Amino acid sequence: MSFKSIVTFLFFALLSVYFSFLNPHEVDIHFAQGWSLQLPTVVLFLGSVLLGVLIAGFLHETLSLKKFFINLKKAGRIKRQNKSNHLSERLLEEAENFLACGYVSKAVAAYEKILNMSPSHVRVLIQLGNIAREEGNVERALKLHLRAVEIAPENLNVLYGLVEDYCAKAIPKKELEVLKKILEFDRRSPRVLCRMREVYLKSEDWVSVVEVQRKIVARIKGREKKEKEKRMLGQYIYKSGVRYFNNDNFELAITEFKRALRENAQCLSAHILLGDAYLKTCDRNGALKSWKKGYAITKSMACMMRMEEVYKDLGQVEEMIKEYKEAIRNSKNGPREILIMLLGVLCLEEKTPQETIRVIEENTDSEKAIIPSLILGDAYKQDHNEPKSKKALESATRQVKRGMFNFKCGACGKISDKWTDHCSTCNTFDAMGCFLGISSE
Repeated sequence: MSFKSIVTFLFFALLSVYFSFLNPHEVDIHFAQGWSLQLPTVVLFLGSVLLGVLIAGFLHETLSLKKFFINLKKAGRIKRQNKSNHLSERLLEEAENFLACGYVSKAVAAYEKILNMSPSHVRVLIQLGNIAREEGNVERALKLHLRAVEIAPENLNVLYGLVEDYCAKAIPKKELEVLKKILEFDRRSPRVLCRMREVYLKSEDWVSVVEVQRKIVARIKGREKKEKEKRMLGQYIYKSGVRYFNNDNFELAITEFKRALRENAQCLSAHILLGDAYLKTCDRNGALKSWKKGYAITKSMACMMRMEEVYKDLGQVEEMIKEYKEAIRNSKNGPREILIMLLGVLCLEEKTPQETIRVIEENTDSEKAIIPSLILGDAYKQDHNEPKSKKALESATRQVKRGMFNFKCGACGKISDKWTDHCSTCNTFDAMGCFLGISSE
């Protein structure tokens, strides 16, 4: 017998003695008009207590029995759920194995079984939707992914699947809505921004493209990747400028081209069209300044040729000759040779053959280069020096004959003046074939 039971018994014993001492008389209890019962007060008290205890015990046992059946039912449900989950996991593994082996129809059948057992299985809904889209059934894919979104509205895999569905259905507005929703959950990764950029690029919404690209640049890690994205930002701003340029809004075009160059000073197209835009607004000095700066940064002959056209229109060819000479002094290798030939041709056009002869002979080896030989031949002809003109043209002819037939590697494109069994560049065997062409040197 426990200590608690002993204390309880003693308490009621003392209480009974107390009531018996204070209430020695009997109490009449009437069950009907003619039926009553006389009981000592202490018996009535103890009987009431006992009845209360019995009722409380009965209710407790009833509730315990109810709880027992509830727990039994719950245990059965859990057991069935565990069995269902185990079967679902096995089917899911089978489906993924089928998919990995390329048995799409078998994978779909396994996924469908899982879905029949668990209609709210998000992973299965995603996979079935993706498969349906790949098979061209975009409507079913959209239906499955929308159901998955209702179940798991913050699941990024579901949302990206929905993005692909709207892309396949060519509904960019809905695609952007989902991408913006993804952006609420994933603010650090540039992936969603890159996808938004693709959508805006398709619609050529350059303002939005530039806005998104700036955010991408801010999120990209690594110097090389960041520089690449910054160059792309310059390209997109340039595209925005081209739109204004084509609509004859040259002031805004100039602003955009300058913005593009601030992001990527190497953007030759921006330098060229910036000068063209200045030219459209009759600001020739602005155009020349833009192209000169463009050549200084990019070393592109396109800038020099644009400058030459403007100086010709202004009747200031001597200024262009100065630009060419300065560029030649500051240039090396290939660009220098092209500048020399451009200067020589310009002098020929201006009927100053002596200057052409001096420039070509001082800066090139005409005996080994076709184009300088041809320019010299023409210059001597203008200078009425027929023997030297004939000699220069004969030199050009010999070089043409030597360079008419070359050999080209079919693997790497290397051009050689003689045939070999192995390419000297990529070492590919039996790849040298005859190639008709004339090099400039």
